[in-house]
Amino acid sequence: MLVWFNGKLVPRDKVKIDMFDRGFMYGDGVFESLRTYNGKPFMLNEHLKRLYKAAKRISIKPPT
Repeated sequence: MLVWFNGKLVPRDKVKIDMFDRGFMYGDGVFESLRTYNGKPFMLNEHLKRLYKAAKRISIKPPT
């Protein structure tokens, strides 16, 4: 089985998470839903702005 980890698909048994990772220890994360129509994201730029703003509030550095 492949899983998405650090920006790429890797075999599940190769994934290692630092036990001191904040997401692992405290469940830190930013969650939001994104509507699509015919497989295309609706208002994607606005969604990403909200997502990045929320991540910044809890000191998560989003990927660039």
